[in-house]
Amino acid sequence: MIRRIFFLAGVFFLLVVAPAAAGPQEAAPPPAQEAAPARAEAQEAAPAPAVPAATQSQIDCAGFIGAGSLAADHYVFDGADNDLRLAYHEFLPGEYVFLKSRGKEAGQVGTEYRLVRPANESVLHDLFSGDIESIRTFSHPSWYPGQAGSIRSLGKAYDDVGIVKVTALTPKGAVAQVTFACQPVEERDLAIPFQAREIPAYNPNAALDSFAQPSGKLMGAITAASSNAGVVGQDSTVYINLGESDGVHAGQHFRIFNIDWDVDEGWWRAAPDTPAETLGELLILSTQEKSSVGLVVSSVREIFLGDGVVLE
Repeated sequence: MIRRIFFLAGVFFLLVVAPAAAGPQEAAPPPAQEAAPARAEAQEAAPAPAVPAATQSQIDCAGFIGAGSLAADHYVFDGADNDLRLAYHEFLPGEYVFLKSRGKEAGQVGTEYRLVRPANESVLHDLFSGDIESIRTFSHPSWYPGQAGSIRSLGKAYDDVGIVKVTALTPKGAVAQVTFACQPVEERDLAIPFQAREIPAYNPNAALDSFAQPSGKLMGAITAASSNAGVVGQDSTVYINLGESDGVHAGQHFRIFNIDWDVDEGWWRAAPDTPAETLGELLILSTQEKSSVGLVVSSVREIFLGDGVVLE
């Protein structure tokens, strides 16, 4: 009898007490379903957003090759804090320069000018006599045969110096503050009306074919480079022998290719037995009548002056 009672108590414990002590049981999760194929696998990767191709300093200090000489209607003839009247005196951002005009007024207070300097002259100053001697440099480059003639055929090269803003007008000249400088401002720097240069956008997605041959599109060559450099690479500023008259405009992409060049009666021609090799990509920053300023936005190796460019 006693064993029967213990047996029934054990059954009761197993069926009632033990499950209650264990607490409620969570339902088993349903079997996982297979995920649908990712959209990224079914669609091509979205292109990366366009980014500014250059900094404001790069585009404002790019220089250019104009179709001809600029008129010297306004120019720097001196500046403040130059008591010794040294021709070698240089002016930096925040300082004041004096502008002289030839037959034209220097605008109004608040007028901005871009200061430029002929890029084919290196000016030496005699500190004692005040004499100025100009030594030709950029007009006689020799990075490739015929380079000087190529530059002259495009016009006259100018370096950007800086930007000034007129703060006062006096009978003896306008006073202007240097608000931005690529290099120190000097006497005789030309002042031309300021026009903002827009920064074109660049999309870095396009893959370059290492051995894509010229496609018959618009073709030209790198005629010169900023600071008369002979070898350039990414972020270098160069000048090509194609301009507005050829339909070139800011924002266009050119592929840079290396090719053997021969001189044939003053014209560049590609050696017929040498395949073109892609060296990088060029984006046009600004244009003149016969030339354009470009920034090398990508390069796989060194790029030499005289290398070719073809419109993408």
